[in-house]
Amino acid sequence: MSIENAQQFLKDVLHHPDLRETFNETQTPQQFLKLAQGLGYDFSSQDLETVISRHSEGVNIRRRTGIWQWLRTVPWIDRQEAHH
Repeated sequence: MSIENAQQFLKDVLHHPDLRETFNETQTPQQFLKLAQGLGYDFSSQDLETVISRHSEGVNIRRRTGIWQWLRTVPWIDRQEAHH
């Protein structure tokens, strides 16, 4: 699992809407990560959260389209695990 893989994943989904659509049917963080791994990305939800936080520094307003909107709709992080 790595930050680098999470960074590459975000770049890829940013530039390829069809790749984003692949994840639309996932219902749980585990399904999301398993699908990502099946596509050759090896990262944890914590890795992805770290990368997103880094890219979000200093951003006050996020567009309601593209990758930011998509990230709000997919179960990429296990919220229960994050609160422990």
